[in-house]
Amino acid sequence: MTRNTQARANPIALWRRSRGITQKRLAEMMGITAATLSVKERGACEWVRRDFEFFHDHGVSADYVLGFTEDISGRMPPHDSEGEEP
Repeated sequence: MTRNTQARANPIALWRRSRGITQKRLAEMMGITAATLSVKERGACEWVRRDFEFFHDHGVSADYVLGFTEDISGRMPPHDSEGEEP
């Protein structure tokens, strides 16, 4: 399997594991079932506003949840300015 075809781990699964939180515990904290959280972490079901509000309250940005940035706060890394006018 090449680097491009490897499935990326869901950012929330990474965040949860790095804090030693089980799927069951996080689901309880969020007020959803562990099965629902599992489906969301696999990307088979979308995150909803209530989920984003929960993560925001725990210092996790929507951009991180959606995989737009690897920075939990949502800051984007500097981009290459090649080809841009000053």
